[in-house]
Amino acid sequence: MHSFQTRTIREIALEAPVTTRVFEQFKIDYCCHGDTLFDEACLNAGTTPDVVIEKIENVLREGRKTGDERFTEMPLRELITHILDTHHVFTRSEMQQLMPLMAKVARRHGEHYQYLIEMEHTFNSLCDELWPHMEKEEKVLFPYIEDLERSMEHGRPGIFPPFGTVEHPVRMMMSEHELAGELLAKLRELSDDYTLPEGACPSFTALYHRLEAFEKDLHQHIHLENNLVFPKASELERRVFAAAAV
Repeated sequence: MHSFQTRTIREIALEAPVTTRVFEQFKIDYCCHGDTLFDEACLNAGTTPDVVIEKIENVLREGRKTGDERFTEMPLRELITHILDTHHVFTRSEMQQLMPLMAKVARRHGEHYQYLIEMEHTFNSLCDELWPHMEKEEKVLFPYIEDLERSMEHGRPGIFPPFGTVEHPVRMMMSEHELAGELLAKLRELSDDYTLPEGACPSFTALYHRLEAFEKDLHQHIHLENNLVFPKASELERRVFAAAAV
């Protein structure tokens, strides 16, 4: 049996990305609060460490792979490209389609299921956060990180950023990630874990299924940024400017 008690959720998810399937099942936060110790995270999710360990052991024994193992060794530019082409594209596309679907379901069924009205407001708030958040990453933070990597590869000094250090935008992005995580959790709470009412129409059913898929993708998205891109970028910046000072 693996010993996870002294390790954080982040460490476990990075070492064996397949474990994120189990974390999703138990609603254990491995992205925004990945620095939580395993036992504490299990208790926070309302389960026991032994139950989660058993599930993880089963998944590891089956040898199923998510394909994410390669991310830990991937150059930052390649990892950023993956995030942009996979998660940013999916997030934008789903927000554009889910907002009118959410409005339609709330309009047609909100009288009988009033929580749908609050769900619509919550989802719109989430979208209002994510649109500018991704813009800032694409136009400011990610280009700077990519330039740092090129500077290291070519042995040239890094360009001093207007924001002083990568730590500043990283802290802002992580704070915004945490807010997004809270809004996702609120959607799940309002929907009683996306439990459909009896006789739910196809639009209602599609909305819940797609919101769950949206949540899962955003968890993976934030995990890759918080636990891989941002720590690597901070370390890379230190190395680039330390080399320039020699």
